[in-house]
Amino acid sequence: MTSSLVEVCNILVGHTFDDISQRIFTKLANGGRTTFNLLKSLHFRDTAPRRLKQSLARLIQHRLVLHYTENADTDAERTYYSVDWHVAYGWIRNGRLVALVQDRHGHKAASLMAMLLQVGHTTVADLASAFSFEEASGSKRDAGTDINAVPHVNGNGTANGTHAHRQRDSGTIQSIEELHYILRKLLHAGILQKVGTHTFKPQADAEAEIQAVVMEEQFPDGKITGPRKQAEFKRSVDSLKRKWRDEEQYDEHRDADTNGTIKRPGQDATAANKRRKMNGASTNGHGEVQADFSGPKLPNDMSIGINHARCTVALRSEQLVHYAKQYLGHTTAGVYRALLVALEKKIRSIRDDTMVYEDEDDEDEAQPVASVMEVADHLNPNLDLTPPSKANKAATTNGGPKVKKKGTIEYDPEFADIGIKREVASDSDDDITPIKAQGRRLDTIEQHLKLLEEHTSQFCHRPSVTGSSEWRVSFPFITRTLIQAQIDTTIQRRFGSVGVRVARMLREEGKLEEKQVAQRVLKHVKDIRSTLGLMQAAGLLETQELPRDQYRQPTKCVYLWYFDEKKVQAQVLAQSYQGIARCLQRMDVEQTRFQQVLDKRARLRADSGEDEQRTFMMGKAGLLEEEGAPLSGVEKLQLGQWREVQEKLLAQVGRLDELVALMRDFDGGDVSMIC
Repeated sequence: MTSSLVEVCNILVGHTFDDISQRIFTKLANGGRTTFNLLKSLHFRDTAPRRLKQSLARLIQHRLVLHYTENADTDAERTYYSVDWHVAYGWIRNGRLVALVQDRHGHKAASLMAMLLQVGHTTVADLASAFSFEEASGSKRDAGTDINAVPHVNGNGTANGTHAHRQRDSGTIQSIEELHYILRKLLHAGILQKVGTHTFKPQADAEAEIQAVVMEEQFPDGKITGPRKQAEFKRSVDSLKRKWRDEEQYDEHRDADTNGTIKRPGQDATAANKRRKMNGASTNGHGEVQADFSGPKLPNDMSIGINHARCTVALRSEQLVHYAKQYLGHTTAGVYRALLVALEKKIRSIRDDTMVYEDEDDEDEAQPVASVMEVADHLNPNLDLTPPSKANKAATTNGGPKVKKKGTIEYDPEFADIGIKREVASDSDDDITPIKAQGRRLDTIEQHLKLLEEHTSQFCHRPSVTGSSEWRVSFPFITRTLIQAQIDTTIQRRFGSVGVRVARMLREEGKLEEKQVAQRVLKHVKDIRSTLGLMQAAGLLETQELPRDQYRQPTKCVYLWYFDEKKVQAQVLAQSYQGIARCLQRMDVEQTRFQQVLDKRARLRADSGEDEQRTFMMGKAGLLEEEGAPLSGVEKLQLGQWREVQEKLLAQVGRLDELVALMRDFDGGDVSMIC
């Protein structure tokens, strides 16, 4: 881990956990994996072992710390602990994850997601015990709750005089069947995952364990010589890795509890959406459509947690939609969102480590495809696909509806020169059949996909099959294109248009001398020399010295300039980490200025029993305060100032995190360890 990344993760952990947990994370991040006894003897001599174990267990609960037991079947067993910095840094995206789940699955799923982000991995029974439901059916053993309790979530009781239908629209989960339905839906979408024995193992230890098993079972002689045996060993390791991974993956048939409702053949986790009570309500937020929650219950002892790999895939889709919206507009971006959501179900993670690609073409061919029908199934039904020209024709005129004509007048191609016209019958709304309307909708969707394909970033493209209605997104190519555009934007803001021309030219041409650089950017050598020196001092350009003779005299050497994109990418990433750390530190400093009014606000909130369901961002520092407490005018003014400062800093952190996601996460190539 880089020092700037350690600093960011340390601040995020400190905002949520106690000082001992923060110190444990810092020592493991800086010193690497270690045992409990070594950690206790070197860094926590004055801390009680019980308290140290509790803090360590709390970090493991949130998967911030991984563990691996060596020689588990012998008396010489030893457990090593190491940090998972991917999950630690992911805490900065908790607010975006909750907003994403709310946008796709509704308010109730978002509240459940926020709860899991706060408590870490847990069992279904423990999660159900956090709720209390009035059950019409089922047993107390199945629900894991008290059936005579009043409906509330996290201690939030119902208001006096609240009607039953108001409770259903309050955004809280009302029954144990609804809880299991939302869990199944999130598990089916990949947002949640089963937590098994291999979940908390470091990747290197799991790889070594798999290799040892394969070596013992298939290569007892311990010899892997020759390319044939090495290829066979690699295939066996990847096969066992996929087998272990699939065993711990959620399966709607294998993980169904027998105490639940019997599942009909062919019914999946989201099939209950087909049977709904439509009362003119929307699908999200208040007035949520009441779905049929019948289905199998999950086992009470099944552990579930956040699937950070699939969450990264979903966040990548949202970011790519944001880029497409900037270039091609809202409607085309909505079609692109549907395409990416259809592809998400076929993508396990950003990069599958069990797949080996010979070149970029093989990696592109391995990307999943989605048909136009699948895109239409995931398209927002409220998205208007009508072209602007047709929408203007259908608009009203002078405050009244336009009179429909039976036909349109157009020139006959054969007699166009002499001006003879003919009347052509047009399709009215009454003549359009459902099949024809569906065909027109698919054609319109395909036209939007062609716009995405024709863009310079090539947001999507057809496979090589001629006449195919399937579409594919080349994530490695589009990520490289966006990274290059972001690097060019950074160079342009710092060094102007000349710096961008130099960077692009060296990226395409390779290593060049100073005179060659000046010729290609159409500048004099004296004018370009200062720009090259400044860019080299900033770490954006590199030089290579080639001596002409054995004496290596400076006057007889050739100096070549070149642009190392990977190094620049790692440098921009490290600077983004440092910027995020400075913003979070500044937030802590600003919070001390308003600590008195914030403490009073917290006391008034506790005395009045006011709910504290606020935006879950990144612990204490990411919770935006709410209004409503009886504060004085000066205190309200101070609270407003704090809220304004906090919003500005969090907005800057969000922009920097988008840059980190582009540079590090979208292509799966981690460059955080380079600098």
